[in-house]
Amino acid sequence: MVQTLDTQHSILDLEGGWLTVWFNRPEKRNALSNILLDEILSALKLVENDRNVRGILFRGKGGVFCAGADLEELKKITSSNNDSKATALNMSTKIGKVFDQIRKAPQITVSAIEGAGMAGAFGVACASDILVSMSDARFALTETKLGLTPAQIAPHVIARLGFTQARKLMLLGGVFDGQKAFEMGMADYLAKTESELNRLIQDIQEQVRNCSPNAIATTKKLIAEVYPTIDIKRAASLFSECVVSEDGQEGLSSFFEKRKPFWVI
Repeated sequence: MVQTLDTQHSILDLEGGWLTVWFNRPEKRNALSNILLDEILSALKLVENDRNVRGILFRGKGGVFCAGADLEELKKITSSNNDSKATALNMSTKIGKVFDQIRKAPQITVSAIEGAGMAGAFGVACASDILVSMSDARFALTETKLGLTPAQIAPHVIARLGFTQARKLMLLGGVFDGQKAFEMGMADYLAKTESELNRLIQDIQEQVRNCSPNAIATTKKLIAEVYPTIDIKRAASLFSECVVSEDGQEGLSSFFEKRKPFWVI
């Protein structure tokens, strides 16, 4: 089954009715490369109809959950002589599909956040049914500081945090820790140590094993009917427009050149 998938940027571990998807690019802080996005989608689709898989857990190797989208790949898009907007649109569409597949998965989905859950990783966490965080983990929606927009992430942040809190985070890009995430209701469980994090995960997994997989899948269909959504193609169009804009190109350039973008006053 999942063992048949040939992966480069992830490790898939199926044990005790749970599929763990390990983001495995620690040298890149587990950034969401195109390859990693494809591997996440393939894994989710492979177990979609398998009721022996009771839950899906997302974790990051190297003590970091995920730093968000691979900005090096994004920078290459803006530097390419090819159709940058079309390439950016395809990338955004793919990550939108990942969030949507996580949200719609018939199994319980859990994100365990260590180190950082930035931008796209913030989206993965919010699209998951349950979020477990280390108290010192760092969260932020950094897109507007880079001249971009959290287009695909928006509905999942709103669903988890409510409109007012989500609006503030998406517009201002503030950084906060796992303790604050727990206090504002973003994180469902909080751990201060790795061993405590592992115990919480095991407890959640045990609770899920006590629930009917069919009832879980049906309840998730019910939840999906009231879930805020955005058209993935529309979101991708908005994102790609930002990527090729003057501000988008300046934001990415300033990030890699370790300087402030020209709009900072």
